[in-house]
Amino acid sequence: MKAVLNRAEFLSAAKRGENIAPRTPALEILKGLLLELDVRGILTMTATNLEVTLEQKIPCKATEDDAVVLNARLTVAMLERLAGDTVEIEREPGRPQIYLRSGNAEYLVPIWERNSYPKLEIPFPEDMVKVSGIPSMAKRTVFAAAEDDSKPLMKCVNLKFTKDGLRAAVSNGSCVVTARGDEKSMGDIELLMPALSLEKLARLCGEKDEFRVGTTGKSIVFLKENFAYSARLLEGDYIDTDGLIGSVQNEFLVLTGVAELRDKAETASCIASDGRLCLRFDGERLTFYCSSEQGTTSVPLEVIPLTGMPQGEYWYVSQQLITCLKALSGTVKLGIAQSGMLTLEMEDAYYLQTAVRPPAEARGEEKAPAGKAA
Repeated sequence: MKAVLNRAEFLSAAKRGENIAPRTPALEILKGLLLELDVRGILTMTATNLEVTLEQKIPCKATEDDAVVLNARLTVAMLERLAGDTVEIEREPGRPQIYLRSGNAEYLVPIWERNSYPKLEIPFPEDMVKVSGIPSMAKRTVFAAAEDDSKPLMKCVNLKFTKDGLRAAVSNGSCVVTARGDEKSMGDIELLMPALSLEKLARLCGEKDEFRVGTTGKSIVFLKENFAYSARLLEGDYIDTDGLIGSVQNEFLVLTGVAELRDKAETASCIASDGRLCLRFDGERLTFYCSSEQGTTSVPLEVIPLTGMPQGEYWYVSQQLITCLKALSGTVKLGIAQSGMLTLEMEDAYYLQTAVRPPAEARGEEKAPAGKAA
């Protein structure tokens, strides 16, 4: 078997595959990239870690059909060091090795046979819908997923294909995020896709890339020309985010800019040793306040009252709020609801964060004396 490929295209696909292939897998063969050569002129490259699978197709000139599995890290390292514009792959019949040649350089490396390498399942075409805008949806949602392995469902994004298009929701227990997606992605199904898997897909595509999306029962599959991405789904009952948000009643709402909110929150929280940040409302003025052993900071921001009387002092986990603001842009309606819950409303996104208790000093309590040394 012999095949000739464009080195830059081969290297680009191999780098994406290397990001999927695990470094320490349960099965040694999963360290590799499955390379399937088709005499009709296509190389299909597959990488998987059993959670997600990436399949890419690149053009080639092949003398016959063949399939081998080549170590992903080694493949990238070799292609980066070869100097020619094209790469030649050659395998002698029956030998567990292949040659990679380009210019005046040649590598002879071991391979695995493809027999035990998992293959990507493709949904029925008639059961698929079109989806675009994956990167923006991921940006507005995945940051709010839980990181605790004991809560696997909360590490997921709840994808909802509805008659009004695609919707997504995420909650880690202390905050809730919902976002609108492609309005053309209509259906009647809810899926739980791990947030990490959605984030990986977002890094592999552009905002305008249009996919056909379907399920195989245990996985969700995204297809476009010469590209397929599959992610394992989780099963279970997710939190009713629509019901929760529907029960929220804001005591007041103000209008302001996301960039200004983020800048003021970051400035005030730079000395927040315990991670708590105070928002003080007084009519048209919102003040970000923080106090710690490093000092005290107070940063004002002018806002536009919309409903109710903006008044009161509320405490939140600063990093959660700042992370959310980094995912948004434009203007936002900021509200305070029952129990001090903070809400951020935009046309295509909604954010809810629960309040926390103020520090002991803010509650007028004295700090407990340190115990005697043993």
